[in-house]
Amino acid sequence: MIDLANDEKRGRLLTAIKASRADLEKHRRVRKLMVEHYCGSWYDTTTPQDDGKILVNLMNQTARIYTIALAANNPQVLISTPRMETLPFARRFEVNLNKLISDMTLDKTFQAIVLDAFFCLGCGVVMMRDTDTRFHGLLESEEDVWLDPGEPWLNRVSLDDLIVDMPSKERTKMRYCGHRYRADYEKVMDEPGYDKKVKDKLKKTGREAFDSTGATREIGVDQSEDDDLKDMVWLQDVWIAENKSIATMPCYQDSEPLIEREWTGSQAGPYKFLSLGDVPDRIIPASPAVNLFGMHLQQNRLHVRMEADSDAHRGVNIYPPGKEDLAEQIRNSERNGWYRGNDPERIKQFEVGGIDQRDMAMATFIQDEYDRFAGNLQAMGGLGPQAATVGQEELIHGQVSKNVADMRMSVVSFASECILDLGRLMWNDQTLELHSSVPVGNSGIEVSSDWTPDYRVGDFEDYEFRVEPYSMVFKTPEQKLQELFQMLREIAPLWPMFQASGATMDAQAIVDEIARLKNRPEFKRFITFANPAGMLGGDQNTVRQSPVTSRETVRRSIPTGGTQEARSSATIQSLLGGKSQVNGQTAAAMARPPA
Repeated sequence: MIDLANDEKRGRLLTAIKASRADLEKHRRVRKLMVEHYCGSWYDTTTPQDDGKILVNLMNQTARIYTIALAANNPQVLISTPRMETLPFARRFEVNLNKLISDMTLDKTFQAIVLDAFFCLGCGVVMMRDTDTRFHGLLESEEDVWLDPGEPWLNRVSLDDLIVDMPSKERTKMRYCGHRYRADYEKVMDEPGYDKKVKDKLKKTGREAFDSTGATREIGVDQSEDDDLKDMVWLQDVWIAENKSIATMPCYQDSEPLIEREWTGSQAGPYKFLSLGDVPDRIIPASPAVNLFGMHLQQNRLHVRMEADSDAHRGVNIYPPGKEDLAEQIRNSERNGWYRGNDPERIKQFEVGGIDQRDMAMATFIQDEYDRFAGNLQAMGGLGPQAATVGQEELIHGQVSKNVADMRMSVVSFASECILDLGRLMWNDQTLELHSSVPVGNSGIEVSSDWTPDYRVGDFEDYEFRVEPYSMVFKTPEQKLQELFQMLREIAPLWPMFQASGATMDAQAIVDEIARLKNRPEFKRFITFANPAGMLGGDQNTVRQSPVTSRETVRRSIPTGGTQEARSSATIQSLLGGKSQVNGQTAAAMARPPA
């Protein structure tokens, strides 16, 4: 156990933290560079330099597609238990934990952390909102949210502020980790739980005093010490694995902690990490942005060169001696005018400069390679059809899901770790109250399922938490509509058995759902129902048969103008002067614009 009251042991810890922060500096600088490209050339200037101009922002496009593909929605938690007597309470626990997640707008926090992981390493810290000085009012990172102390919370931690044990080979084996932050000096001094002797030694510190030299938050900001509305002080929270505690200490002085709190959550501690590309024996991952950044730079160098070549393009008219009058007549001629001239074909136009076709071919090739290494980015982002038929499109999107499966599982695992500790803090909180209800079938009646401090069944370890992986995936209304029709097709053969058990189908509810997903409420006026609830069923004398009595297989072609790969290949061959192996049918398809 590390005794933080011991000067020598505390000094070793602070020295190790300082060394790890210095070792992390190079990763912060790389991240800052890539985020600058993500922001674009015109983010903080009206006159970007030509050599660093970003005309094709592949970083921005890829990051946005990854974020929406991996964390579009709030995760849905399923809580189960092997003990039958605790099963009803498991349902109550599940309803209220999902309500807490919804109230926290956890999807926004996850999206920010996924964006961090795209560039380097994502991190979030699980804590009660009254256990950090920043949470005695407005969150420093979310100034539009007023926080009531006493609820579980997940807060994003920027790499600029992160403290990690860099010598460790695995994040699960780090001896310490934490983060730094600026706190309201007056509130720190008024905090009764903090050590008075340590508070007496605290000094007000400016924003730049202990900020990272490679901090991303410097982008587009002129550093100034005159923008603070209040006196501030730099503090750091450090999770010490051996102590199973969180110590709050000043950043600038070797003193005892202001407070050391016991951590009652999981053994991994309150800091949760998201990696989208682990590296053996290193805790800092090789992120997707790191692996794609080179092609992003090359593509923009080519486009900057092509832009300069395009600007340098000139059309020059040459006339032979003795043709001055005819040349002047042509120069001053009106559009579609008729003029008499002698031997006008001797006046010729020549083009000087222009875009090199080899550069255009190279740019097309790099775009295709970038798309492939990013995991079929066009299909992920819905940027255009990838195949000539609907069935082939579905197959391609299925393969895309496999390509991003590793990242998606990483995000789900990260969400599960965070939610497990949020659930534990929720369980241990003896003051938290949540008001919720659950519907009783299709009766329209809801019963109370409130979470109260005095109602617990069993122990926390009796319950198992599982995040539904596809609950965080973005789905368009069209995709949801396809799922509805697919479900109806799948249950059609079983419908006679359902009818024999007294099942009915609410056709009116199906029409209402279709109208909602299509955003066309007028659809509900087109169909009327004779019986009250539009129920499809019957009594014991009704003939039992499937509501779907025929099946039809439809093959539908999409006029895509050729797949992107075929179009790019033909374009490259054409630009390089090669003979493209394209038959007449394909050439006609390519003449059409992509769908």
